[in-house]
Parts: sequence; C-alpha cells; structure tokens
Amino acid sequence: MSGVDAAAYVMRLHLPTPAHKLVLLAIATRCDQNYSAFPSRALIAGEALVSEERARTLLRELRRDGYLSARQRYRGNGSKTSNRYFVHGPWDQWGGVGEPFAEISHYQDHDDRYAAIRDGEFIPRPTPKAGVVDNPCPDQGSSAAGAGVVSNPSQGASATPSLGVTRAPSITGHQEPTKRNHLPDVRRTSAGGRSAASTAVGAASRTAGTTRKAPKAITTGPRKRPPGWDQVAAALPQEVQPTRPGGRLAPTLVRAICTALTGVPGPESGTYQIPPRTPEQLIARINRRWNQARGPERAADDYTGPDPIRRPVGYVADLLTAHECPDPSCEDGLILGTDRPCTACQARRAEQQQAEQARTAVEDRLTRDAELACAHEEHETAAAREEQRVREQLAAAGHWGELLDHEVETHMRQTHMRQWHHRHSDPKDAPHAP
Repeated sequence: MSGVDAAAYVMRLHLPTPAHKLVLLAIATRCDQNYSAFPSRALIAGEALVSEERARTLLRELRRDGYLSARQRYRGNGSKTSNRYFVHGPWDQWGGVGEPFAEISHYQDHDDRYAAIRDGEFIPRPTPKAGVVDNPCPDQGSSAAGAGVVSNPSQGASATPSLGVTRAPSITGHQEPTKRNHLPDVRRTSAGGRSAASTAVGAASRTAGTTRKAPKAITTGPRKRPPGWDQVAAALPQEVQPTRPGGRLAPTLVRAICTALTGVPGPESGTYQIPPRTPEQLIARINRRWNQARGPERAADDYTGPDPIRRPVGYVADLLTAHECPDPSCEDGLILGTDRPCTACQARRAEQQQAEQARTAVEDRLTRDAELACAHEEHETAAAREEQRVREQLAAAGHWGELLDHEVETHMRQTHMRQWHHRHSDPKDAPHAP
C-alpha cells in the first residue's frame, strides 16, 4: 500500500506547478514498501506530459526542495540505469527535517490526519493480525454460522452468503475492494439442485476462514557508513542538524556524506564521476561553499533577498557532492595538496567569460538598435504631425492645389534645416536648400 499512501499524500501537497505534481505522482504511484521507485526519465516525462529535458529540470527542483532523494543505480556490467527515487513524507519525518510540506488549504482546514506526526509522535504503519478476517456483511452473521445454508430468494434475502477476506489497513484510510467468491446461482433450481448448491455453498464457507500467507517482504538494511562519517555529520551547518536532541540526520544528507566519502566510479576504470574525499577535505568544502554562498543569511526565515534557500537539506546535499571539473584532484579550482590552479577550471572559466562577453555585446547592440529605432519613429511622428498642422493652417487661409503642396514642402525643409543647425555646432556643414 506504499504507492497508494504516497500518491494520496502527494495529492495533498501544494506544489509550484501542475508539472511538479505530475512528476512526483509518476514516482509515488510506483513506490514500494520503502517509499522508493525507479521509473525511467522517459516514462516520467511521458506521464507528466513534458519533455525529458523538462522532466530532468523538474526532478532536480523537487530534489532541491526536499520532496525527493535520488540514488544512482548500476547494471551488472557497471553501466548506469535509472535512478532510485525516495519520496519523503510523514513516514520518514519529511526527509528527516521534521517540517511538513505545504498542503492545499482545503486539507489544512478540514483534515488533520497527520496531526500526531506533526507533533513528533510518529505512528508506524499498522500490520494486520494473523488469522483475523473481517466480514463485509455483518448483518449476515459469521461465515461459520451460515455454512451450508441458502436462504429463500422469494423472501428477499440474498441467495449467496457473503464471505470475508483479509485486508491490510492503511494510514490514508484506503481499502481494497471486497472480493466475493463466485458461487452457483440457485434462484431457479429444483429441490435436488438446491441440495447440490447448498453443498457447494457450505464447502466454500468452510474454506473462507483460511487466509493465504503474505509473501515475505524483502527489506534492505541501512548503508554501511564509511570511516569519518561522524566527523563530517558533526560539521554540517546548524540549519540542517536535527532539531531535537538525539534526533537522526536527514536520509538525504546521510547518503550525500557516504557518496562524498566513498565516491562514485565512472564508466572507465580509474575514473570517478564523484571523486572520494577525506573527512578533513569534506569539512573544509562545507565551510568554504556554505559561507561563500551566504548560506546562513539566505536560509534564515526573515530573509527577503534574491535566491532564498527554502530547503537547506537538499541544498547542503548538492553542496557536498557537486563536482564539475573532470580532474578528480581538483577542489573548487585548486589542485589538492599543491594549491596550484586547475588548468581545466581556468579554461572553463575563460570560455564562460567569453560567452558572457559575447552575450553582453549582443545585448548592447540590440539595445542601441532599439533606441535608434525608437528615436527615428518619434522623429517621423513629429514631422508628420507638423506637416499636418501646417497643411490645415494654409488650407484655412485659402491655399490649395500645387501652391499648398509647395508651401508645405518649403516649410518642412526649413524646419529640417533649423533642427540640423540646432544639433550641430558648425553651421557650414549644414545641407543647403536648393
């Protein structure tokens, strides 16, 4: 029922756009008992009615805001396959943060189903008791009492007794529809036929009390934490530390620290997608990147500036594992142990600067062209307005025909020369009227 629970909770959330909710629903409906799923990006994009590039952006934003966590999966030959996504919610204290996600106002006003979880009292998923069978039709009595008995259809009672099935409760209140055994129709049978039908009903009633054993669930234990994990966890910013004494760190940060310490190997031997780092190097990375990005200021509740950090957990997780340079020994533009600048990073910065300069030059040229076009349009509009005014004035004075056109043209030429003299300091360069 994890997929039903996760999907029901996602429907309650107040997400930025419908596309965010569709992407999150595409994952939530496939969740297993650990609230994780691994659909491909193409499948997510198809169900969310967006392109794969847009789906990648939406997944990155959902991970940044703390709704999702992702773990890379590999095939037996070492090649990559689809990520395993973990949906966060009340079942894991909203990713270990303990702060509920924003919900639709209707649920906030009328439905307080998760109040106990918000107050810190997590209620685990209830499990069905062995051998307990609920009867969907209590007015018919127990199955044992009605075994082998067929009521008379003419008296309005049902000819088929109701047989119960075992159902597992859910934290969302969702229940599977009741399944009824298909028994022979005895509404139009003779005495002999009724006896045979009664025998069949009695046999079915006797077997209704036995329940099938549920398949054994396969659970995986927590990932083994590498040496130095505790040191890095203690050095994380205060904004992502557990709010209660003895609380656990968010699962997203646990996986990020393990990944940063052990690294992620690349497709070729000896290469890394995320190179491993020592605990001391990771602690220095956290302090450097978090302070350079003004993390404490942007993560504050009263911050009103640009680019606020709404979900510090996802931000710090990306900060721990981000590595853009292809050189594994590079750390934010410097070679580890030597403090020499990384040539690959310098080349990348030079390309970025050239691209930025080219973009700025194009924007400046477009701005100048727009200003010139606007000035020319204003000049033409003013000239047309002046010509119309002079024409109406001369027409009112009795001028018409070719004489009117000649006088209007002469006036406009003189006006143009006066404007030219006003703009230029040297009058000898002015054009001479014919």
